[in-house]
Amino acid sequence: MTSHIDQALRGKITLTRRLGSLDEGGLLLAVVCLGLLIGIPHPEFLDARSIVTVLRQTAFAGIIAFGMVYLISMIEIDLSVGSIYCWAATVVALLINNGLDPWLAAVAGVLSAGVLGAFNGALASVLDVPIIIVSLGTLSAIRGAALILSGGRAITGMPRQHALFVWFGSDWLGIPVPVWFLAGVGLVLHVVFRHTRFGAVVRAIGSNIDAAKFIGVRVTRYRIFVTAIVGLLCGISGVLTLAFFKASDPSLGAGLELQVVAAVVIGGTSLAGGTGTLLGAFLGVLLISMIGSGLVFYGVSGNWAQFVTGLVIVAAIALDRTIKRRKAPAGRASELP
Repeated sequence: MTSHIDQALRGKITLTRRLGSLDEGGLLLAVVCLGLLIGIPHPEFLDARSIVTVLRQTAFAGIIAFGMVYLISMIEIDLSVGSIYCWAATVVALLINNGLDPWLAAVAGVLSAGVLGAFNGALASVLDVPIIIVSLGTLSAIRGAALILSGGRAITGMPRQHALFVWFGSDWLGIPVPVWFLAGVGLVLHVVFRHTRFGAVVRAIGSNIDAAKFIGVRVTRYRIFVTAIVGLLCGISGVLTLAFFKASDPSLGAGLELQVVAAVVIGGTSLAGGTGTLLGAFLGVLLISMIGSGLVFYGVSGNWAQFVTGLVIVAAIALDRTIKRRKAPAGRASELP
């Protein structure tokens, strides 16, 4: 049975590599063009300090986006990632304020975020509904729990001299620590996604879930495992955010889910499932971060950032649908969702 599974999945690897390279190349060009569009009239945008700031902002969302690539490749979306991210930062900050060692608090926060992620997958499987449906509820429930625990107030008073805050809240070789985490996590998950049987199974589930079940894939197990990974990534990003800002706020991560989903779709991960690219997801987050920074340099109100992000999401979905319909065999384009 294992050999049949491997044979059925191996052929998908080459196709996804080709599709990914095309999406990444076009997106990289878009990033370069946007950088020039902002940087030429505003040279300060290309200063090292400005670039570091954009990369740091990209890292917090990008780490989570890597996990979302796996989910969307399975034709699933978790809308609670922003709330889990906020939960992790809130729990860690509260535990530290109550006397727990920051390292232990960080581990507890990351693990609790992983449990919340796995809960989304398990509940969706039990109820036999898409994860996006379950996460519509957990999005509010988890953020509400964080608000209750924090009393709706920012949590400050972190031990700034502790190694957790000194190491994770600083720069290594001039590069913010979150960016190093982004690179490390991205490399590991890229290898897993493109070069292991686990990644091939994830893509196969998105390509044809019925066929995956027929050849013996335990879809429920993979569903829970992937949502747990997404939760863990939210926890890691939340801890890194707390380490940098030295405080947690109940509004942390509001709207983050839209930014993450938009970045992943823009990056070339198809909403139809079966394909994905982590490099594309990184470039997608980077592009959105640059748009936000560009609006500031052009003196546009920050309120427009969410508006522009929404337009980018709509445009990305429309482009994704158009590409899939053109690639579909003759006579089947109308059957695509």
